[in-house]
Parts: sequence; C-alpha cells; structure tokens
Amino acid sequence: MKLEVKELCFSYGKREVVRNITFTANAGEVTAILGVNGVGKSTLLKCVSRIHRPRSGEILLDGENAVSLSRRELARRIAYVAQSCEFADSTVFDAVLLGRLPFVRWDVTDRDLAAAREALDTMGLSSFAMRSVRQLSGGERQRVALARALAQQSPVLLLDEPTSSLDLNRQLEALSTIREIVRQNRLTAIVTIHDLNLALRFADRFLLLKEGEPYGFGGAELITPESLLAVYGVRAAVLTHSGRKVIVPERKGEKL
Repeated sequence: MKLEVKELCFSYGKREVVRNITFTANAGEVTAILGVNGVGKSTLLKCVSRIHRPRSGEILLDGENAVSLSRRELARRIAYVAQSCEFADSTVFDAVLLGRLPFVRWDVTDRDLAAAREALDTMGLSSFAMRSVRQLSGGERQRVALARALAQQSPVLLLDEPTSSLDLNRQLEALSTIREIVRQNRLTAIVTIHDLNLALRFADRFLLLKEGEPYGFGGAELITPESLLAVYGVRAAVLTHSGRKVIVPERKGEKL
C-alpha cells in the first residue's frame, strides 16, 4: 500500500510542532524518520495513525484520504506501535490476539488465533504465550507490542522507536524480522529511530526533520557529514564498511 503525506501541519495549541511534511512511503520498503528529540517524529506518526488530527494537509492510502475512513477501517489498514505500550493484566497470547480486534465481528475465528500464534512465533515469544504480560521485562513487552502489530496484518506499519528497550542482539533481530516481513509481504513500514547506524542498515528511505520541517527525503545518499551537522549539530564521518554506510561521530576536541 502506498502512503502519501502532503503538506501536513500539526500544532499543540498555538505551538506548531510539524510543518509542511511531504513524503511517500512505498510497499516493500522501510522508511526511517530521523531527527533530534522533540523535532516531531512521534507526533508525525500519531498524525498518520489519526491519534492526532492534523491542522492541515493530506494523508492518502493508495490515493484514498485517510480522514474519510472509519476508525475500524483505518485500523485494518494501519498498525501503530507506540514508544511506550501499556497492557492490561492478561496473558501474552491474549495481548497479541487483541491485534485482531479490527477484524473480529462476533467472536475470534481460527484465522485470528492462527495470526496470533504466527506473530508470537515470528517474534520468538511462543514460549511466553501463557505468561502474564506484567511479569515481562520492558524489552519483552516491546516485543509483545510488535507481535500484536504483526498479528493485525495491516498493510501499513507505524513503529515509534520499536527497539528502544531492546538489547543489541534483540534490536538486530527485531529490525531484521521487520524488514523481512515488509519485503516478503509488500508491507509499508515507517519507523522512528535514534540509532542512525541501525537506520542505515535496515531502512530503504529516510526523512530528515529539522525544527519540525523536512530537511530532506531520499535514499542513503541523503546521509552525509553535511546533513548530520545540519540536522543533529554533530560532526561525523560517513564511512563504508562491508558495502554499508557507517556513521562515526567526532568527539569534542577530536579530529576525524
């Protein structure tokens, strides 16, 4: 599913947070939204998922305006994972099964149960299925949230810092799984992430935000020492290792 954001603006009261955001996310690709804390990355995802109502602009799903869709229909098309996910006191399996809610009419079906089991297996959580979510660590709960989004089987995934509570091994595992699922199933994924090297490794396209506005949108060629200095205020070398770009920040007083 093609997702288009056109001239999107959003304000908290009189404080404008994001301005004139325009970009396109395509099926089969991971798009990373990058920028410093407070620049509007999470707010942008909340506008796309309609948690927030934009002040102006358009959000199109295969050309159809998202504003025209009911909440239920929107949830069938977009799965959203917040930075911090709250869970009721339930088993892991039931928490993941909630991802099927937009599709349930009278009762859960075999298809719903199979989708939940598959998502648990994909995220390596099958052995946790009957445990209470509240007994899990923060990183484990984050994986449950990802599994719930996968069980939803929506064509668009919005993931707000999906690896923030995971250790390095789980970060690599989770992002590798997400990218594989996106490519195999032709999903459209938009991810906010702070680790630029992880973004370069797993994302196809990049939206750089500066002071709430787009600084640039494109492929890995967008990530340069000049763009990193402009967006993050950090001097860094952009090297190539094993065919991938790698960012090496400069320490204070150190010349690269």
